[in-house]
Amino acid sequence: MKTMKLVALATLFAIAFPATLRAEESEVPAIPETPAAVDEVVYVRPFTLEKGYKFEWRKEQPLVKAGYILVLKVNPDLVYPRQIAEPVLYVGNQTAERVNIGYKSGHVVAIVPGKLNPKKALMWFGAPELPERCTAKTIQKEREKAKQAEIKPFVDAKIASAEKKGGKRLKVADRYELRREIAGLIKEYAPDESELADGLLVPRND
Repeated sequence: MKTMKLVALATLFAIAFPATLRAEESEVPAIPETPAAVDEVVYVRPFTLEKGYKFEWRKEQPLVKAGYILVLKVNPDLVYPRQIAEPVLYVGNQTAERVNIGYKSGHVVAIVPGKLNPKKALMWFGAPELPERCTAKTIQKEREKAKQAEIKPFVDAKIASAEKKGGKRLKVADRYELRREIAGLIKEYAPDESELADGLLVPRND
């Protein structure tokens, strides 16, 4: 009965506001075909933490004590915020944490845990899924698809330029301090998400 009432209300809303619904629907881009390559690597910086944390962006939740901060230029339609599974960002042998949304700016600030050779790593979006359900087997399967689609690592010159922007290895205490560093990158490359960046800069209580 409750479901029927909700459906009825939704129908009445559609009748009352058809133009609004059409406008909203037209603004939602279709999910691009995957695998899809990252457009450009803008910034690369390695980091080390004194205190690690569990990486929630894959099922095994490995402990993060080192990794890379990346700023990637992407097709905005790949990162449009949806209420369903979205294309998963992969870098090398890992799922990457998308710290910001990146839809309006076309720039995603990402965390990639563990070891990585940026000059050899593939960077791409795989099939829509929830990252926390991705396993090592998922990553391997999606990487094979990326190779079949002829997605290749970026040329050395592009990576060298991104590494120059990133600078020397960042050494901080923990995830909180890491995110504070990332807040500045969000303000620089995705200024429309400055509110998110400000949230990462809120002083902690401990």
